[in-house]
Amino acid sequence: MLLAVKAWQLRQAARQALDAGDVERALGLAIEAQGIQGTESGEALRLLGAWLKTVCASSSCCRRGSLPRRG
Repeated sequence: MLLAVKAWQLRQAARQALDAGDVERALGLAIEAQGIQGTESGEALRLLGAWLKTVCASSSCCRRGSLPRRG
């Protein structure tokens, strides 16, 4: 049960990191969460982070793995 809670907390932190524009951190947290407890939503979060990391790596609108801040 504690592992499931930890994985959920990591997924929440990954979502918050994405919302803040921190793709690298979000991806790391999503990967860690999936390692503890794999879920469909966790896998979707991991895939989104991986895709955004790829897009940001080849885009001039993103710098160092971060998305532009919403505002």
